[in-house]
Amino acid sequence: MTTDPLGLIAYGFSNLFTFSYTASTDNLTVDKNNSLSPSTPFLPYAVDYDGSRGIIAGFLKNDQNSRIKYNATIILFSIDASTANATPIILLKYPTNGTTWQAGQTNAGADKNDPKFDMSVSINPTATQVLIGIQSMNTVFLFNYTTTTLALVTSMDKGRGIGFGKGVAWLNDTLNSVAILANVYSTSYVWSSSKIYVYDSPLTSASKPISIFPNNEQPLYSYMSSVFLNIITTPTELVLLAAEGGLFVILSAHSGNYSSTIGPTVEAVPAFSSSLPCMPGTYKNATGIRRCLLCPTGTKNDGTNLTITTCINCAMNTFCSLGSVSDSISNDQLSNVTQALAYPKSPDITGLDDILFFTLFSISSSARCVALSPIFWTLIVAAIIIVIVSVMLVIKYCLKNPTAVNSYELCEKIFKQTDIIREGNMWVGGLATFCVIVLCVSCCVFSAKYYSSYPIETAGPSTYTCDTSIRNAQFSSSLRSLSVPDTENIQGMMGLLNDQEVNLNVSFLNTVYNCTSDAVTLTYLLGTTWIPVSPDPFCVSSSYTVSYNARLPFRSITVQLTLPNTYPIGGLRIGLSAPGKNKSSTATLQDLSFSQTFNQSGRLLGQDARITLQVTKVINTTNPLVN
Repeated sequence: MTTDPLGLIAYGFSNLFTFSYTASTDNLTVDKNNSLSPSTPFLPYAVDYDGSRGIIAGFLKNDQNSRIKYNATIILFSIDASTANATPIILLKYPTNGTTWQAGQTNAGADKNDPKFDMSVSINPTATQVLIGIQSMNTVFLFNYTTTTLALVTSMDKGRGIGFGKGVAWLNDTLNSVAILANVYSTSYVWSSSKIYVYDSPLTSASKPISIFPNNEQPLYSYMSSVFLNIITTPTELVLLAAEGGLFVILSAHSGNYSSTIGPTVEAVPAFSSSLPCMPGTYKNATGIRRCLLCPTGTKNDGTNLTITTCINCAMNTFCSLGSVSDSISNDQLSNVTQALAYPKSPDITGLDDILFFTLFSISSSARCVALSPIFWTLIVAAIIIVIVSVMLVIKYCLKNPTAVNSYELCEKIFKQTDIIREGNMWVGGLATFCVIVLCVSCCVFSAKYYSSYPIETAGPSTYTCDTSIRNAQFSSSLRSLSVPDTENIQGMMGLLNDQEVNLNVSFLNTVYNCTSDAVTLTYLLGTTWIPVSPDPFCVSSSYTVSYNARLPFRSITVQLTLPNTYPIGGLRIGLSAPGKNKSSTATLQDLSFSQTFNQSGRLLGQDARITLQVTKVINTTNPLVN
């Protein structure tokens, strides 16, 4: 059945007759013929009428020997209210392509009013378009129509299944906003789920819904069945019909507000939605029943100004993810803290004499390495010595001046005193001694600093030589099976590691959650029971980041952190911490400090995030090359 746009005349259609009823005159007119398809049985399932033309959808019976018993059929018609006679104008059969999965359907049983063959029709007279849902084909069609034509614009096929298009409706005659009831059934027509998809742009085969009901912001009314039967709309409101007599009216909400479907606290039929402001991190810039949309990446809405209907741009170099409420978090604050460092490689040369030789007599090309090279300064001294020797030889063999001769004899006497090579016999040996002194001093300085570069935990970079990574240590890395008993030399460290109290640190980034109004629960799994962690987590909230810290009662543990409400969360930082301890001068338990940040551009934290942390015990044992 359907009515004209003003609701003055009602029209009814069956496979045997049509009728019209005029309310003002209480006149019922019946046409006892199937005027829409006089020669072939036509079974109508859905109809809509714009006052001049109507669209009816149903099943047309095929020849008795045909494999397909009934074809889904769409008819454009006109009807005379005075005679109730309907005149078909255009008749279209589906599927038109014999290679689709729908072509394999026989539609046997369509004449039994089986609900799995339900159809839906909704006309937009302003746009002269019509939506037709055929749930047995899991498809919704969009047509343009005139008084004489019916042309397909697009279709949305959700693949092999049943239920998409059980109900269709226009939400606004001018903005092309539509609602589609999408039920999911098994092939034996057993209900699985019901959803309403809302589209806010001209429908295409690739259109994506801007809102899906129910959702976190618009849950299903608690007294209403989750099995949806049909949807009916005015230009802005939507009426939802559910099983067991449920009836819920979703009223339109203005910009900056959304239609809350929580409903009254007691059972009511019908029940009505209420208007609430958009939560922080979301916005809504149009009047309608849809939910608020998340602020796009790079924009924010902290929710303090309820008159704002759009999100504003964030500052540069800030963490401003999808659904952001603030730009107070710098991108630099998202860095990870890791202690999983590669163990240093043992030096290829382990003999001190070899290390000294390569250190004293090697020179590199960089300015820093040249300045630190002992052989470089030895060559500088040697160059000065060559100049002195040359001057003294010139004085000895070329000059006869008494003053010059006296200077030569004085220098010869001094240099012979410094000669440690020939024990004072040659003045040239005294000059060469200065080169030896430079090498010896360099050797002593290097040896002293090299000796103090153990242990590596207290030694800084080796700035006294070209290779800053050189250490007075030998390293080794290996994995050991947990089934192997601890050896005596590591039992002390294993005890320190086993007794270390580990804390779990969790931070939620760019969110309006806080410590005062949003109480969380932290539980751990013991057998099949969730037990609260004691003591309660310590909470700190600052700059739209809320952080929780809790001591873990066990190492091997499954914990669950539950947050109330459904506020957007831009990112998650999770880590472990534990204090270190000095057992002795040679055994030190380092602080545990690890954190990993999880965030992705264009996304926010999901409702059920699962993260696994695995901790490996690492014992670094080093021995000095020089004791």
